[in-house]
Amino acid sequence: MFRRIFSLALIAALTSPLFSQATDKKDPAEDAEKLRLEAVAFLRETMGDVNSMRTLENRVSFSAEMAGLMWFHDEREARSMFNTAIADFRELLLKLDQQAAMLPDEEGPRSYGMFGDASGRAKIEMKYRVAMAVRQQITSSIAEHEPDLALSFYYDTAGGISKDSFRNRVAGMDSYFELNLLGQIAQKNAAKAAQFGIKSLDKGLQYQHIDLLRKIYEKDVDKGIEFGSALLSKAKSGKPKSEEYYVIGSLLTFGAENLEASQRSGGKKAVYSQNDLRDLSEALANAILAGNEVESGMQYVALIEKYQPGRAAQIRARSGSGNRRETNRFTVRGTPAANAMTAPPPDFVGPVNSVGTASNSNSNRWQQEQDAKRQAEEKLMGDVAKIGNGELPKEEREKVIAQARKILIQTQGKDKQIMGLSMLAASVARVDKELAAEIMRDAEGLVNPYPKNYQDFMYTWMLAAGYAESDPEKAFPILEEAIGRANNLISAFVTIGEFIDVTEEMISEGEVQVGAFGGGMIRGLSKELGVAESTLATLTKADFEKTKALTNRFDRVEVRVLAKMLVLRSILGKNAAQPTANEQMKKVLKEN
Repeated sequence: MFRRIFSLALIAALTSPLFSQATDKKDPAEDAEKLRLEAVAFLRETMGDVNSMRTLENRVSFSAEMAGLMWFHDEREARSMFNTAIADFRELLLKLDQQAAMLPDEEGPRSYGMFGDASGRAKIEMKYRVAMAVRQQITSSIAEHEPDLALSFYYDTAGGISKDSFRNRVAGMDSYFELNLLGQIAQKNAAKAAQFGIKSLDKGLQYQHIDLLRKIYEKDVDKGIEFGSALLSKAKSGKPKSEEYYVIGSLLTFGAENLEASQRSGGKKAVYSQNDLRDLSEALANAILAGNEVESGMQYVALIEKYQPGRAAQIRARSGSGNRRETNRFTVRGTPAANAMTAPPPDFVGPVNSVGTASNSNSNRWQQEQDAKRQAEEKLMGDVAKIGNGELPKEEREKVIAQARKILIQTQGKDKQIMGLSMLAASVARVDKELAAEIMRDAEGLVNPYPKNYQDFMYTWMLAAGYAESDPEKAFPILEEAIGRANNLISAFVTIGEFIDVTEEMISEGEVQVGAFGGGMIRGLSKELGVAESTLATLTKADFEKTKALTNRFDRVEVRVLAKMLVLRSILGKNAAQPTANEQMKKVLKEN
């Protein structure tokens, strides 16, 4: 409930012009550079707010992301911002390490829930866990631009933990991430990825190593062959357990496909030779025969047989399979198991044309009704789209609008009704302001003028969204009032949050942890707010100064920063295109 109220309070102020689109016809290319420069200046301004935040956790969370946004606009300044984020993170890690060092080695009884362990191991463990996740986020962000700096930060901070119990947990979190990171770095520096990839083999051969091999080989054939040789040596040196057969089998499959591709016209040099693949097959066969679970290795027999037929026969003999056909996970197409997956169930009854099959007749009639409804809605969508373009004659236009209003009023759910009417009004406003105002009055009649609960607030904000497009003068007072309500709600949220959050997961040092350290509730909130980015992109293009002014009306600095980050992401980040009003209208009707 608290997360819902908090998120709706923010959405109120930032996403109210939900369907707002600039009505002036401007050249996008002409305005794009101006908006970008304004956004970069706004980013620098926001960095000042970030530096004024009380908690290191919030500063670390936002400064690293802002450095990533800045990189494409001022590389030198972005590198300096990354260095600041790294310094803050090291300070945070040192602080946590000092707290962990004071904990007893023996773990005592814990209490959970509202009266949880507020000062002991549970709190520090939670902070460590989140810090390591943030460390991975910072590393990934840096790696997109500066691989050497990313690797240096990643490995250096791994050694900043002195307590064994915490260090072991961090090592477990790092195993998969490290290889994914190297795969990301391989796109820019194959030699560096191969170097650290070989080093990572000390922890064992994993499936991610094969994916890394593909990426290195694609970028640099020679480095790919070098890394592939290291994987082959590792596979031959150990005695894999049954659950590791898949890794070696996958490597053998990759090698066979790669060798075949190299023999085609224009093919690149292969990672493995025929002899290498025989050695790999031998290693896999020896592992299967040496283990106690021969059946687990039967799925690789056909693969091994291609290079070591004698070893494949030994495996069959050990398993007692004789001439039984094995199911090979690499070549299941065409096997009885694969065919069974596509066969109809035994009790399946196909279409019956008999007159007496009432159930089939009813089903067909229902399907015909659904098809007719869908076709009518699609036609209506097309007609609504033509309203704003002035393509329909007045009489036909009024008929389409009346039909759309009727459908929307009968739609289940006030939220869908308000959104649908708002979108319709936005389209109509381009050709008939008075009729658009009348449609918005229909929407206004669905909203409680004196909201009492979060649902009432949500409907109020949706109404403001509709007015923002069809009649901005009426939208503006609603937005002003929503900001004031948001501040009051957030203040109440913090007061109650401090009372119940004894582990300081959500609120620390009197500051809401709106960054990555905010725990599950706040991370859920950030995810909900993330859907506003495409809307904010439209809003900033319409009036960037007013959008900035909205974010500055928040009383609390951490909420201001979160609001500003949403705006910055919408301009400088990677965002999906804003759906058209017609597409949104279609969605509303489809969900009816």
